[in-house]
Amino acid sequence: MAAATTPSEDQVPLKLFMCKEKNKVFFAEAGKDFVDALFSFLTLPLGTIARIVSKESNIEPIKVGCLSSLYESVANLDKECMWTEACKEMLMKPRNSMEAYCKNQKLNIDDTDPTEFFICKDFGCSRKHGGPLSTFLNVRCSCGKLMCRKVSSKNLTIRNGFVSEVASFIVSDDLCVMPNEITASVSILQNHGIENVDVIEEQIVNISKKEVVDLLKCSLLSKTPLTDLFLKKKQLLDDFDPSYHPQFEVAEVKNDGARKIVLKVLVRKSNGKILFTQAEEDFADFLFSFLTFPLGGVLHMLEGYSSLCCIDNLYKSISNLSLDRYLISRDLKDELANPLCAPQFNLRNQILPIGAAGAPTYWFTSYYVNGAECGSLDDVAIHPDAKNFSKVYLYLVDPKSSTGETSSSRGFVKGPSTYIVTDDLVVTPMSTISSVSLLNRSKVPLSDLEERIICIGLKEGLSMLKAALTSTRALSNSLNQLIKPTKEEN
Repeated sequence: MAAATTPSEDQVPLKLFMCKEKNKVFFAEAGKDFVDALFSFLTLPLGTIARIVSKESNIEPIKVGCLSSLYESVANLDKECMWTEACKEMLMKPRNSMEAYCKNQKLNIDDTDPTEFFICKDFGCSRKHGGPLSTFLNVRCSCGKLMCRKVSSKNLTIRNGFVSEVASFIVSDDLCVMPNEITASVSILQNHGIENVDVIEEQIVNISKKEVVDLLKCSLLSKTPLTDLFLKKKQLLDDFDPSYHPQFEVAEVKNDGARKIVLKVLVRKSNGKILFTQAEEDFADFLFSFLTFPLGGVLHMLEGYSSLCCIDNLYKSISNLSLDRYLISRDLKDELANPLCAPQFNLRNQILPIGAAGAPTYWFTSYYVNGAECGSLDDVAIHPDAKNFSKVYLYLVDPKSSTGETSSSRGFVKGPSTYIVTDDLVVTPMSTISSVSLLNRSKVPLSDLEERIICIGLKEGLSMLKAALTSTRALSNSLNQLIKPTKEEN
């Protein structure tokens, strides 16, 4: 691989320190743009990650645990199963609650459309005190009309990424990010048994968005993503550590008082493996809500241990960086350590301890000159700090509501309804034909099957979330403590 030349506008340089004899990248020396891109991984909703990695880049498309099949289930679900058209859009294209930090990054890989604003086609609704506003097209206004008139947005805050403009960093092969200090690089080389620096080669490569997508894919599949990306890319999907076994257990939590979901599961008596579960819409909503969770928010709930080694390292790097020297604001460290769902993307009856970011206050503005109204109905502002403005407060309509409510107890899918969920989190509406088809494909004798009734609470929900990231048998791996085989398998 030839060394890179001058980077173009959409590329940034990255200096690699490697040993070609060992076929190993030990670490990279990186500036703001590359480290901002790494930390942006933690802000991406899981549904966005599932969508991005399913596309071709320099590396072929990949699947992530059960998230990919969960995402595909939403794509295949008839829109009539959802309360509103916006519900499906919210799951297929979940928004980033830290969009303001990522939007202008040079290597921003989030292909989700930027947040837009819509008002009712009836101008009178927006002129009233407390007029309706939507961030989704064609949501139903409280007056019954569609909110389809796009309005521009003013005074929206855009942040300059995450880390200081002039800071320099060391990024290890397993994505530990640390200040660029001689002790950090020496420690990494010592840990790899390097005694003579003469074996170390330096190489500068140019990184574009496509390479960042490749790195995201590698970081979800490998313990050595820099090496796999730059030295062994073609072997990535076929060359994994066979000793790697994810742990699906989570830290002990109290389920007392927490809401629980009741499931009927069809289990093999011989080994306790779950074939599928029959559940109501609340369980389908619970699973689909995974797609709206930011990756860093998942790490926060799992106390920094997801079993995705490199993602765990990246997450822990945030707490080790000096607030004053390396991060751009005091609030950012807490936000990156626990990113929330985007406003309005949370479930009201969520089992797991994750919420949504608060929506800013929006105003509708008209501008006056010499007593005459200027401007139009095309300005939405957030706390405009200007005189001579006539301001009308706007409230956000819940995109999950079909009647223009500001909040709703509804989830994403309509109820009452029943769903079949397979072990790998394929979610489909219940039908006798689909159930029989699943049984036929499983090749399991009917005598080896039995129905169990189980309850899913906080601990089981966290374990299921963790298994969905790293396993293709999320139900069996997360609920094995609740389901024991009743006889030994022949």
